[in-house]
Amino acid sequence: MMSQQQICPNCKTKMVFAPDGRGLLCERCGYKQVVEREMPPARELARAQKLVGSLSQIDAQKETSLRISLRHGIGAAKQGERDEAFSHLERVLLSPDAGDAMRAEAWLWLSEVYADVADKRECLEQVLSLQPTNGVARRGMALLDGRLHEDEIVNPDRIERETPQEPREVEAEQFTCPKCASRMNYTPDGQRLRCEFCGFERPLNADGTQTVQPEFGMGGMEQDFIVGLARVSGHVQPVATRTLQCQGCGVEFVLAPETLSVTCPYCSHVYVTEAAETHEILPPQALIPFAVTEAEVRERLRDWFRQQKISRVRLLPLVGVYLPVWTFDLNGEVGWRGLVARGDEWVPASGSDYMLIDDHRVLGQRRPSKHLRRSLTDYDLDQLVTYDARYLADWPAQRYQLALADASIVARKEVLQTIRRNPSRLTNGQTVRDLTLNSSGLMVMSYKLLLLPMWMVHYEWEDKRVDLFVNGQNGRIRGEKQGGIVGKFVSWLRGDS
Repeated sequence: MMSQQQICPNCKTKMVFAPDGRGLLCERCGYKQVVEREMPPARELARAQKLVGSLSQIDAQKETSLRISLRHGIGAAKQGERDEAFSHLERVLLSPDAGDAMRAEAWLWLSEVYADVADKRECLEQVLSLQPTNGVARRGMALLDGRLHEDEIVNPDRIERETPQEPREVEAEQFTCPKCASRMNYTPDGQRLRCEFCGFERPLNADGTQTVQPEFGMGGMEQDFIVGLARVSGHVQPVATRTLQCQGCGVEFVLAPETLSVTCPYCSHVYVTEAAETHEILPPQALIPFAVTEAEVRERLRDWFRQQKISRVRLLPLVGVYLPVWTFDLNGEVGWRGLVARGDEWVPASGSDYMLIDDHRVLGQRRPSKHLRRSLTDYDLDQLVTYDARYLADWPAQRYQLALADASIVARKEVLQTIRRNPSRLTNGQTVRDLTLNSSGLMVMSYKLLLLPMWMVHYEWEDKRVDLFVNGQNGRIRGEKQGGIVGKFVSWLRGDS
């Protein structure tokens, strides 16, 4: 007596196993009954794959067959046919003829097939063990960890933003003395605020720690680039003007989109606006406090003018400002090919190296001067402190104009330009002609948004207006040199720029 499962429910004919072995088929009417099999845990599949290993020399014909299975598995996964997808993807993973790239893609799609979170995580971990810079797997891990949510993910090609016609009101934090209502500034040691009139001091907190204020930008330092890029905040820059009403004199004034801190021009009260008043704006993570005073800047400038043989200078008022700077950590494999010398001939050669680039710096402004760009390398980032809005008391600060996505493109471009100018490490010291780089494996892993202190100096000399930049951390001066030949030669010897 045949069981009910072996009889076609339509025509009552005996059913046979389908050719793919994953169901029963009625040869009379074509009805197919899928037999669901329980998928093994992803960890067991990973152990089985490890036992199979990989061949040093892959059979091209078998590899083609595996690619077909991979395509079928991906197609089935997209259609929601979990059992069929698993069968094809499992075949790829358990074949010794599958390379790392093919296995990584199979594991990636298996993470969509499995329903259990632990299995999904195991699949993504297998992808990252084969391809540490795989962006899709990193985003998947961020979703599993709760660092990113599905409703936050945007299509960067379809981001629509409207600039408000009217300025929006903005929240701000005020720094006034509780005793005499005068202005308070940060002390040089960065541990407390001091009233410039009566001398009253207020520590950060009773225990010396910082209070977390997300609306003003306080947070950790290194940020996951994939998470940042998945959100709308990774692709836009501040565009809305804002209004702020002074609590001291009642005057209301309009702030430019990039303004982060401001001093009331009428009563000198200091305010720091919200670093990210909407989810579309990224707040800074860290900063370097000002360590060079205006008096020290003027002394350094006198020495600098003397060295440059510049006299009768009209120095304009000095302005200290916090500049927005992105830093990026990049790593991955960079390949190269070109011609190398072999005796009297140049012969084709190729190779690759795994590159680790830490804290590549990109100014968050559009079209900055070359001297301002070069000045970013002068900062010691070991002195970074977690961002606290109170560090900006009495110091102008700007928000970024260059969005995260655009800044990361600049970073990749500059890193590759540096490698191309000095490729000896990449090519193991060989001189290479017609050098071509393959940077597809080089990925941005993390980023920070910093505020760095800079003194903006303008002076007039011989009917010319000249700009200088003085590092607010160490006092190094960069800018155009307008002195005579002797002064320029001295600067060249000193390595100044």
